[in-house]
Amino acid sequence: MDKTQYQIENEYFFIDLPQLLLLKDQARASEVIEQLEIASYPHIVDKQVRQEIIQRYINALPKAPEPPKMTAEEQYQAQLARMRGGG
Repeated sequence: MDKTQYQIENEYFFIDLPQLLLLKDQARASEVIEQLEIASYPHIVDKQVRQEIIQRYINALPKAPEPPKMTAEEQYQAQLARMRGGG
């Protein structure tokens, strides 16, 4: 359960313990399902199912940081460079 004896006795009511166990079991079950999907991926014939699996993993990837904001002068210089054909 990843909780110490002190936390269980003093910070949680006994009604919370079954809920914690259920959540931990659900997390473990979803990990096993993901591992099964990865193992069976090459053998999946349905292209839509393959695409959904790929999209799920793409959505779980961390997002790229936003490019830094340019000042008004930098924007103006970039616009001039584009107008001149340099960018």
